[in-house]
Amino acid sequence: MKSKIATVGAPIAVIALIVSLVLVAIFQTKAQEQDHAVAVTVPVELKAGGSVRGGSIGLLVTVGNENAEGSEWNQAAAGAQVALERFNRAGAGITLVTEDDRGTASGALAAVRSLAEQNVSGIIVATRGKHLKEAIDLAQQLDIPLIFPYDSPDAEGTWSFQVDDHSMKNLMAVHNAGQRLIRLDQENFGGVEYPADQVVKVTAGTDTEQLARDLSQQVKDSKVPVAIAINADPYLQARVVRSLQDLGVDAELILAPGATSPAFGASYLSGEVKRSTINAVSIGYDSGDAVALKSDGEGRSMSAYLQMVKIMSDSSDATSPLGDQPFSEVAGAADSRSHDSLVAFVRAMEGSPSHKAKDVKETLEGLKLSPADGVTSGSLDFSSQHAVQAKPVLLASSIGNLYMRGSLPSARAGVQWFPKA
Repeated sequence: MKSKIATVGAPIAVIALIVSLVLVAIFQTKAQEQDHAVAVTVPVELKAGGSVRGGSIGLLVTVGNENAEGSEWNQAAAGAQVALERFNRAGAGITLVTEDDRGTASGALAAVRSLAEQNVSGIIVATRGKHLKEAIDLAQQLDIPLIFPYDSPDAEGTWSFQVDDHSMKNLMAVHNAGQRLIRLDQENFGGVEYPADQVVKVTAGTDTEQLARDLSQQVKDSKVPVAIAINADPYLQARVVRSLQDLGVDAELILAPGATSPAFGASYLSGEVKRSTINAVSIGYDSGDAVALKSDGEGRSMSAYLQMVKIMSDSSDATSPLGDQPFSEVAGAADSRSHDSLVAFVRAMEGSPSHKAKDVKETLEGLKLSPADGVTSGSLDFSSQHAVQAKPVLLASSIGNLYMRGSLPSARAGVQWFPKA
C-alpha cells in the first residue's frame, strides 16, 4: 500500500525538529542507564546461532483501508523484514512468512491456520482489533507464541510491546491533574477509557469540523484548562486533530497509541496542513528514529537498524513483507517494534531445543533481551506479558523528516514522536 504522506515544512522547521530531539536526548532527566555491552559501532548484520537455520517466523498483517481494523500498522510491519535481512546477511537462513487477515475474523483464523501448516515457530501479530479474538484462541490451542508490537490482548501465550491500560491511566491521571477532560469515544473502538468530565460519542461519519466548533466553544467557556482525549482509530483521530488544529482550539489533545502509526501521519498530512506543530501527546515508549541520537546502547542499536533501512531502501531487490511492492515504498514507515519482535523470536529459537512453536514458546517465556541482542529501544523481559521494561512516557509530536532512512522515493515529511521534555 503506497504511502500518502505529503511534503510539508521548510528546512528551518526540520532543523528545529532535529535540535529539539537532540536536546530531548541529551537532557532527558529520566534517561535509561547506558548499555555498555553494546559496541560503540554496532554491525548492521545480526548474528544468530546455527540452530536457527531453516526456521521460519510468521507475520500477520491487515491490508485494507480504514474500514479494516488494524490496517494502520501494515506498513509499520516492514520493520520485521529489516530484522530478517540483518540476520540473513549474517547467514541465519531464516524465513518470514507473511499472511494478510483482511481485517476479518475469518481471515485471521485462516491466516493462523496457514502459518501453523507452514510450521512457523511464532507469529508477529502486526495488527490489532476485535477480529483477532478467535485467531488468538486457535494459536493458544496450537501452542504458537504470539508477539503483539501494536496491541495488548489479555491472553496466555501472548506478549505485547504496548503500555498496559493501568499504567496509561495512572500516568494520565497525574498529567491531567487540574484539567477538565473531555473524552471522545469512537463507536466500537475500545481503547483506554480515561476518567473524564464529559464523554462525546463519535463515528467515522462524524462532521469533525462541526465537532471542533462545539468543542472550541466549550474550551472558551471553561474556567479551568481543558484537555481532549481522542479514543478512536488513527484515521478518525487524524481528522479530528486536523479540524481542532485548523480552528485553533486551545486545548491539549491526548491521543490513543495508534497515533504513532504510519496511517495517522499519512491521514493528518494529506492535503494542505495549516500548522507545522501538533498540540498533542500520546503515551508509549521511546521507540522512534530519535532514539538513534542517544549515545548509549539503545542509540547505537537503533542507528544500526536505520542503516539497514537505508540499505534496503536503495536496493532494487528488497521488497515489502508481502512482496507486492519495493521496500523503498514502505521504508519510511518500517517500525522498530516489529523489528524487535522478530529479533525476540530469533533469540528464543537460538535457545530452544527445536523450531517447534511449543518449544520456542517455552524458551520465550524466560527470555530477557537488551540492545546488545539487537533490540532497538530498551530491554525486554518476557516473564511479563508486557515485555518492555522501560517506564511509559508522554510522547510529544512534531512534523518533519529526520533524514535517517536514506533516499526515500519522495521527500516525505512525517509525524515524529519523542519523549515530552
